[in-house]
Amino acid sequence: MAYEYGSSAKGLDFPNPFRVENVFRFIAAAILIGGGLIALFQGRAGLYAHIGGWALAPIIVGVAMFAAGIQHAAVGLSRLRFFFGRGKPAGLAGELADAQLGELAGAVALKSTIRGGAISVDEPTGALNGLLYSLVRSLIWAPQRIQWVAQRLFRTGLTLAVVLLGLLVSLLGVLSEKDMAWLGLFFFIYTAALLLKPLESGSQASTHLGSAGLIVLVLVAILAPVLIHTISPALPNLGGIDLSGQALFLLLCALISVLVFFVAVLRQMVAPPQTTMACELATVSMNAPPNQILVELDREMQRNWIEQIPNRRYARYVPQTVGDNGTFHGELLEETQPMPREDMRTVSFSHALAEPRYRWLTVLSALGVLYTVAGSIALLLFTHQVTMGELAPTLWKYVCYAGGMFSLALFCLRAGHILWARFDFVSLMTWVEIDGSFQRAHTAVGAPFTDRVRTEKDIVSVNDMTLRVWVAEVDSVTFGSESERRIVGLRGLTDRASALRKQLENFAADQSSVDMPTSRRDVEKIAALGAMNQFGGRPASPDALLKAMGGAPAPTSAPTDAPKPPAFCPHCGVATSVGARFCASCGHSLGAM
Repeated sequence: MAYEYGSSAKGLDFPNPFRVENVFRFIAAAILIGGGLIALFQGRAGLYAHIGGWALAPIIVGVAMFAAGIQHAAVGLSRLRFFFGRGKPAGLAGELADAQLGELAGAVALKSTIRGGAISVDEPTGALNGLLYSLVRSLIWAPQRIQWVAQRLFRTGLTLAVVLLGLLVSLLGVLSEKDMAWLGLFFFIYTAALLLKPLESGSQASTHLGSAGLIVLVLVAILAPVLIHTISPALPNLGGIDLSGQALFLLLCALISVLVFFVAVLRQMVAPPQTTMACELATVSMNAPPNQILVELDREMQRNWIEQIPNRRYARYVPQTVGDNGTFHGELLEETQPMPREDMRTVSFSHALAEPRYRWLTVLSALGVLYTVAGSIALLLFTHQVTMGELAPTLWKYVCYAGGMFSLALFCLRAGHILWARFDFVSLMTWVEIDGSFQRAHTAVGAPFTDRVRTEKDIVSVNDMTLRVWVAEVDSVTFGSESERRIVGLRGLTDRASALRKQLENFAADQSSVDMPTSRRDVEKIAALGAMNQFGGRPASPDALLKAMGGAPAPTSAPTDAPKPPAFCPHCGVATSVGARFCASCGHSLGAM
């Protein structure tokens, strides 16, 4: 389960992607821990049998196997639960704080990708990369991390193939058993180093095999027997330990493992991604500061938050309107919270075997367990022979064979983790730009002498402002929660871009250039002033003002049955005196009311 942002944030709860890999890790841990305990008991039996210092060999082997098993188990336990915490996955560029303006590293490249509607990729260089990309044309569209891994594997595979050819050629020129033993040891150690060296730097490491390296390998293959024969008299005797056969077997197994891994990498690729961008362009005029557009845009962005998680903000510039006139620029670039793709919601053995992306990864992890079993058996055979008192030097063949198998197992398990840690996300990218010029103006509503209510206001007038709106759905990929995230696809959303453009246009058109009182008390005061204007500025009773304002007079404390005259004559509209039965102006009777 992923990190829960809130009680309603269920969209980020997706299963542990390392579930299948952990099963193989725990199987390997159980094999190593079990083998280590067996070796320790054999070493204890050797101590009882008084076989001397050789009794320490099973104990050392047991401790090493037990420690390796604990390490595998610790790795698996650390991945039992997987979390994408707050701020994860990483942003596509540097993220701004809430009140921060400008843009951080990566925003310029991100805006260039959006504006051009195209994803930039690093052009592969070198002869071997030229060969690789000509054989696998769709590799250029793969995520950059996948391309690095594919380049590394291609070079590693070619290196192993050349080393295998060199071993076969060298064996034809061997003149003695001593030369054969040292030649086999050389190729055995070199093959193990080829497998382990790329794993030291993670997925970006590579085994470089350029023109010079290829020439060196060919020369070693041809001249190695002669060189070893020349220096072999000064070398010690290996006691009949011939590792040439093991080196040949290790090379074949290594080539198979690299081939399986390479196929798993190729299955990570998809069809050429769709790279389109929806862009809306409009000319807008408004009688208000242009930063009001960004205020409305901020409200709209918050309405579209995913799972109530704030958007990632990569660029924000507020228009500046200093002075009587000038130019301005404003923009906002935000991305919604990246959500895992729907096919990432299910991770199980059945799904891993059915999905091409995970099928070969499962095979690679199974090979890692198989090599672990082979290496453990070889070590247990060694400890058994030592415990039984068979102390021939040839027993070290078991140790060498186990070392080769464990190096293969480590390669398979660690290399496969690079691809198990892949996550695909979908998000919405919105970019709005406004550019134009402004002028300050003063407006007044109402005639100076005839209107009793007038209003004045200083306004910022914006004419023919350019409004640009980009909206797209972004496909991105990351390899682990801490690694960078890269765009692998853009799908322009024309409808959403058009709707946002119309919303901002309508908002700009609705901006008022006239000040109006909007509070309830202001409206009541203005109504009272209007009622006094009806009397020509003459004093009037509160009941008369209420009547003129459209309200009812307040009730008296002692109501009477006698009818009260109206406050105004219904015939001529002149205010009447209290208690009058006839209008003093026109003589109309007031008693009938």
